[in-house]
Amino acid sequence: MKILHVYKDFYPPVHGGVERYIHDVTAFMSSRGHECTVLVSSGGPSVRERRRFHGDCEIVESPCLCRILSNPVCPGLHLAMRRLHEEKSFDLLHFHHPLPSAVFAWMAARVDVPHVVTYHSDIVRQAALVPLIEPFLWPFLKKAAAVIATSPAYVESSRFLDRLSNVKVVPLGVDTGRFSPGPSSEPPGYFLFVGKFRRYKGIPTLLEAWKGLPGERLVMVGNGPQDEVVRKASSDSGSMIDPLGEVSDERLIELYRGATALLLPSTERSEAFGTVQIEAMACGTPVISTRIRTGVPWVNEDGTSGITVPPGDAEALRKAVSAMSDTNLRNRLAAGALARAREMFDLEKTMLSLESVCLDAVR
Repeated sequence: MKILHVYKDFYPPVHGGVERYIHDVTAFMSSRGHECTVLVSSGGPSVRERRRFHGDCEIVESPCLCRILSNPVCPGLHLAMRRLHEEKSFDLLHFHHPLPSAVFAWMAARVDVPHVVTYHSDIVRQAALVPLIEPFLWPFLKKAAAVIATSPAYVESSRFLDRLSNVKVVPLGVDTGRFSPGPSSEPPGYFLFVGKFRRYKGIPTLLEAWKGLPGERLVMVGNGPQDEVVRKASSDSGSMIDPLGEVSDERLIELYRGATALLLPSTERSEAFGTVQIEAMACGTPVISTRIRTGVPWVNEDGTSGITVPPGDAEALRKAVSAMSDTNLRNRLAAGALARAREMFDLEKTMLSLESVCLDAVR
């Protein structure tokens, strides 16, 4: 197959969950003999199209005027889709939602090939615009050969997904050969947060919980709008909060392996799955996450792979952290996390399922 993926960014250089997923998908599909192209928007104001290769995959950057609430404004995106199709004759278009600009581009481009949509999340940050987008979003989703959801829990909780008849569930996956238990050069005895420093990630709740956990070390990997809040908390007297910024994949794996538990205290539906959970689980590390109405608590099964707590509840988060001092409990959850990651979220298994959906779409 010749497949065009459409999203706003690509990994690298952008270190986001969706971007990393598209990277993994295109790498796997290329290894299976499929030809992949990714159409993204330019990172800043631009007036010309740019092209580059990442491995076997060509990345095409469409000119972008600006970004509004992280959504790129690309008036020529539909023209870029049409030109690329005329050049390469795609068999399938693969859109990654949420991306309102891609919905409009699909309607305007009129590229007569099947399309699938990986539905990573509802539109959350641009929620005020949903009434305006909805009349266009419904036909975009209904006419897709398949709308791919990452968990059954998200299907049940999304007012869009639960009304569609073309939904297929294919979980996100992780390379369980690479993300695996092993030695770590990191000094043990710390809890780990990995992700963008944004409010929806539960940063305020996490920092509030840590005020009542003297002697517990918190390592935070990432950056974002809450950088200053995190730095201030780390500089407070007696704080054992250690913000590391971005780290290499190799260092991240070591951090997962050495952590007592991964913390994912997200509070909003923007956290649809929580890929960091399966990365930690594959390294044999239990997870403490929240019971938000998304795929997050489905991934981290309470009592099996970790502990789930109510979102925004600093006291409940504090108690879950303290519970990990029970070595028997922590070891049982670690074993459960590893087994669940290998059984349900192995990358090759999930990618083969995705490939099957895509092949069905073009038949």
